[in-house]
Amino acid sequence: MACVVVPDAAHTSPSPSPSPSPSPSPSPSPPPSAPRLLRLTPEIRLHLYRYLGLASWDGSPYQFDLRGGRASYRDYVGCPPDPIDFHGLLISCRTIYTEAAALLYSANSFVVHHYAPAQLPGLHALGRLTEPSLRSLSQLKIVLTEAACHNRVTENDSSDSCCCEGRDDLGLYDWSASRWCRQKHCNDVHQAPLLSDGGTTSAAAQLFSRIAPGRLALSLVCDIDPQHPRALHLAESILAPLSLLPRSYLSECRIRLAKTPDGGPLQQLAQDAAVHACGLPTPVPHAASSELGAAATVTLTSLPRELRVRILEYTDLVTPRRQVAWSRQDRAYVLLRLRRARDPPYIDLDELHDTQFFECYRGRPEGCFCRRRHAAFASHCTCWAPPGPALFLVCRTLSQEAQYVFFARNRFIIHDYKTYPVWRVPDDSPEPNSYRFERFAASEFLRDVVPASALAHLRFLELVFPPYPSATWPGPEHPAARNWLATVAWLRDRLNLPALTLRAMVIDESNGTPERAGEATPEEAAALLRAYADLVRPLRGLAADLERPGLGRFYAHFRYPEERSWEHLPGEPRRPGPWFDPWLHKKSLKQYLERYVMGARYESLYADGRKEPLPSDWDYMSFSHKPFEPSSPFRTPGGPSTKIQSPVDSAFIQIQHLHRRSPKKRKKKPW
Repeated sequence: MACVVVPDAAHTSPSPSPSPSPSPSPSPSPPPSAPRLLRLTPEIRLHLYRYLGLASWDGSPYQFDLRGGRASYRDYVGCPPDPIDFHGLLISCRTIYTEAAALLYSANSFVVHHYAPAQLPGLHALGRLTEPSLRSLSQLKIVLTEAACHNRVTENDSSDSCCCEGRDDLGLYDWSASRWCRQKHCNDVHQAPLLSDGGTTSAAAQLFSRIAPGRLALSLVCDIDPQHPRALHLAESILAPLSLLPRSYLSECRIRLAKTPDGGPLQQLAQDAAVHACGLPTPVPHAASSELGAAATVTLTSLPRELRVRILEYTDLVTPRRQVAWSRQDRAYVLLRLRRARDPPYIDLDELHDTQFFECYRGRPEGCFCRRRHAAFASHCTCWAPPGPALFLVCRTLSQEAQYVFFARNRFIIHDYKTYPVWRVPDDSPEPNSYRFERFAASEFLRDVVPASALAHLRFLELVFPPYPSATWPGPEHPAARNWLATVAWLRDRLNLPALTLRAMVIDESNGTPERAGEATPEEAAALLRAYADLVRPLRGLAADLERPGLGRFYAHFRYPEERSWEHLPGEPRRPGPWFDPWLHKKSLKQYLERYVMGARYESLYADGRKEPLPSDWDYMSFSHKPFEPSSPFRTPGGPSTKIQSPVDSAFIQIQHLHRRSPKKRKKKPW
């Protein structure tokens, strides 16, 4: 961001004639004694102005700083030219100034810093502009205080290309946060939250009275401490000049009042001011809060339930990807943006589409006005944010229907430890070989997080476990295993089982697990398979019986333990031998577990061309960039009539025996 010297009236000729129009309209034919530049046609002169850097050729605006003084110049593609290159042109004569200034101020964006009026011109710099130049101004950003460019939403929010506090990648480049800011923002250092308006109100009111109606796109950054006792009063004072403007006076208005979201008051003030200044349509007419609530309740509740549910589906109750993650580390609903590893020039259309719901600031030179990251409002921000409590407090009917939409229209992924990276396991267990928690994360989520009345609304549950070592999985007498058994029994009468899809997963190498995490000794492999049995055994109680229908669909993806080859020496390539086929054994384990839980209804999972639902977004983010193909129904060597032994441990022994012997030669299949 370069700095530009703003000419004032003293730079123009002392002619008493009125100021010319800001538009570069054709001028009368100059006399023979006029400068050679004025002998050219206005169209040619405009081309010359662009060559000098007053405006870009592709229409994208440059961004200039109205502080005055020598430019802090950075030479890279897209950086605006140094204003010193065309400053002489602006002070040459009135005619050239009129044409050049009209192009300069209408085609570019300007930034005013008012956080130190004693040292910086601030808003008073705009007073040095002539009336025509000020009326040509089309894009203006006013910075009163800027505590940070962006605010991290969760631990998993990287928000690259911004100076977030606590960036994980700073250590890779040995950059401090302040150095990152200087590199990205022309040596500006972020300021503390605003504590007083400092005469901003009068300066802003004088500015707005001189701009052209319907032309200016305004961006206002004023980071206030939401915890300050006078935060609301200070915000109202800052926004007072905007409230005095006629409706629709600005073409655009973006306002940021705090670095972090405040939960409502400041963001509502920003929204009301921007809606008034731009004339944006409001969903309901202005009225007293009590009258507004009563009118909205009557309008919604008078509609049929099907229409009310359909309306609620267009709110933030339904996430952009229809997926919500929860883990014992976050203990909150988390959304992960879909990111697939693609080599140029390939573009993932799903990922490109999702950008508008997660990173609205991408490609916007005015900065971040995301309501998800700040107490801010901008009409272009469509980022998803968790719905506030107001929707659930209108009345009991709407509260119940909002719960139905949220839990029925989204897929819920429960991570037993961390949301990302999913393969991370705790390293601070109280004992080296023990499961450190007294309950599975799934038990906590279903018992404590989801309201009991909303359990029947769940339609898709995905239980994800990291690659715990065999000794870390809880045994049958562990408190977590006993609690899991009791939780599943408690859920039996509360879930809508025929409508529910359940998927259980244990992370394997395809999800980014360290390469040797899948290797195990024969004893460790047997212990791991027994742990899988303890995990899946309670789910069999959700199957159908003679009295009531059972679970709709169940899918399993478990890491199969690869036995360590003792002939493998350090530094040599691993040679597991021809007797081990990891894909075959993982497929066999998957088919057995699904058949064990579903029983006789297992064949219906893949009958008539049915396929397993596609992987969740976290699976793509964990280096598994291709959907796994659902396998065909499992057929035992004896044919469809062959029965699998009912005891789980016996079946695992059979699979373990298959693990040890060399399989027969089969025709190679492409997969």
